[in-house]
Amino acid sequence: MFYSPQGTDSSTGLVDSRARGNGPSATHGATHPAVLIVDDDADSRILLSFIFEQFPCSVVTESSGEAALERINRMRFDLVMLDIQLPGMSGLDFLGRLRVNPLNAFLPVIAVTALARQQDQEEALLAGCDRYISKPYLIEDIERLISQYIKKR
Repeated sequence: MFYSPQGTDSSTGLVDSRARGNGPSATHGATHPAVLIVDDDADSRILLSFIFEQFPCSVVTESSGEAALERINRMRFDLVMLDIQLPGMSGLDFLGRLRVNPLNAFLPVIAVTALARQQDQEEALLAGCDRYISKPYLIEDIERLISQYIKKR
């Protein structure tokens, strides 16, 4: 699903500034980044999409690791926001499969999860997440984290 800041859904017009070569560009000629949000909870996907309205980017959402991997094989992204507790393929399993492809070795992934123990954070970082934030989070905290990868408008 594609979310635009205007609140309409579309399957085109996705944006990406990276040329990683793993399928059609998510940019379709545009110059701002594309973000993939992977979370099985619709409210979480909507909240993160809303937060990204402050950033010059396009947002694509998926509700499963399997669908997210399929999407990544067809498009290029600049950032992935990943829930760890996904049905079927877990977020950690997703990371393992994502990182196998050398084209995705340096794709930034931020874990956004309800798992809040120090051990959970360490496991996510060891599995290949670049950053970690636990739910519930403060909007300011996640904005600060995102701004390390995408500058605000």
